[in-house]
Amino acid sequence: MTDIWHDRERDIVVYSGIHEELLERADGAKAINGSYTALPRSLVNMQIACWLKLPVIPVMDDAYDWPARPGIRPYATQVRQANHLVLNRRCFNFSGLGTGKTLSALWAADFIMRQHPCGTCRALIVAPLSILERVWAHAIFGNFLQKRTYAILHGTPEKRLEGLAKDVDFYIINHDGVGVGAHTRNRFALDGFSAMLAAREDIQIAIIDEASAYRDATTKRHRIARLVYGAKPYLWLMTATPTPNAPTDAYGLAKMVNNAYGTGFVSFRDKTMLKVSQFRWVPMPDGYDTARKYLSPAVRIPIEEVWDGPPCTTQQRQVPLSAQQQALMDDLKKDLQIELKAGKTITAVNEAAYRIKFLQISMGAVYDSDHDWHPIDAAARFNELEAILDETDRKVVVFCPLTSVILRLYDKLLGTVGVTVINGAVSLKERSARIARFASDPSLKVILCDPGATAHGINEFVAADTIVWFGAIDKTELYEQGNGRVHRPGQNYPVTIVQLVSNPLEKEIFRRLEHHQTMQGALLEAVERGDL
Repeated sequence: MTDIWHDRERDIVVYSGIHEELLERADGAKAINGSYTALPRSLVNMQIACWLKLPVIPVMDDAYDWPARPGIRPYATQVRQANHLVLNRRCFNFSGLGTGKTLSALWAADFIMRQHPCGTCRALIVAPLSILERVWAHAIFGNFLQKRTYAILHGTPEKRLEGLAKDVDFYIINHDGVGVGAHTRNRFALDGFSAMLAAREDIQIAIIDEASAYRDATTKRHRIARLVYGAKPYLWLMTATPTPNAPTDAYGLAKMVNNAYGTGFVSFRDKTMLKVSQFRWVPMPDGYDTARKYLSPAVRIPIEEVWDGPPCTTQQRQVPLSAQQQALMDDLKKDLQIELKAGKTITAVNEAAYRIKFLQISMGAVYDSDHDWHPIDAAARFNELEAILDETDRKVVVFCPLTSVILRLYDKLLGTVGVTVINGAVSLKERSARIARFASDPSLKVILCDPGATAHGINEFVAADTIVWFGAIDKTELYEQGNGRVHRPGQNYPVTIVQLVSNPLEKEIFRRLEHHQTMQGALLEAVERGDL
């Protein structure tokens, strides 16, 4: 093990042993007495030492002023996160919800910018559309007191170019917005806005929030991202859920940061997963550990290091199916069994389509081929929700992935309890207003949410003490993020997560969500066991 000393008076770092690569690469590095290597504690020198996997002395310390709102000081864990980012030019932050990743990244970017002449080092922030303004823009405005500026790149290509032309420190954009103008007319290429963004050499830092958007390295979104900012000097990927379903979720993230160390996807899958049937791959015993080796360098701080909060418990409530629901499920099961008996191969895509149909029936709506929805009798489930609302005097967050069911719930609850809706049809500005009202208005008890529209960047849900999953979803990340919006710093009451289920498939899906398992095979295995 290499020992390290810090001469604070001269700000010199001394390592035991002679480190030839440090002597070659680090500015001012010298060998001492044939037994030690000494060098100034500069940012670049510590980055080199970190790259060589040597212990380092943090460079963001008391000399940095940590700009923030009055009365706010960084957590020790935020200091660790910020130092990790500045010392590792290309890296990951997998810290949990509520650990302060946003401000840690902004402080790190601010620190890096201060090492460069004004206007020569800027940052690109890529995040879900729903949090561009309410999380990132608000954090910059509220903590840097106009010493750092920003522009949100959203709207038409012309508006995005107009924003990109502004002389600001931070450009904020959504994941798919990065690719505006890219095309595959003759070959895959950047053009228009995406080409202009990629050409900006002054944008040296790329901060990728909710980086799980890039888990699949085969998508156009992933390819565009690699072309636009994959080669930036600083690339920081942040997500609390890097592998929500399987070790292979790590591949796209690793591909972005370190090219997965030259490993192809098939080879990566074979190192981390085991095929146990036509329909199912399962993680190898050491699959997640193997995947983590590709996700480096990384920092991960669990919420428990930041917040000793009240308990969070999960309960399932069984609700009976109506005759109509049972009949529709029986018909769907027969169709699937006929295909299986005929020897037809059920692909993952086909199985997912059947699974979604079962879940739609469970929640009370079925969509046809034209995507028109048709209501189904789900009175028991609706009544159970009302019973849950009667059991708490505090606020309740209800998650449901179907817009049609959310609207049915709204119509049913309106007039009996204060209720509002957050889904994809609600504008970002109106979402912010409704969320703020949910937190502040005592008469507003229930917020009905599409988990995809509310799983990121919301702190106000701590006003609730109950989460109801009206139906199951098949995305672990959204499930965890949704629960984390309520059980997080600021929550002072025990939190209860209620899962409504009416058949074994829903129970199995919730079980897999809680154990970070893929949904592939869940339906077919239930049919084979006779559970459906």
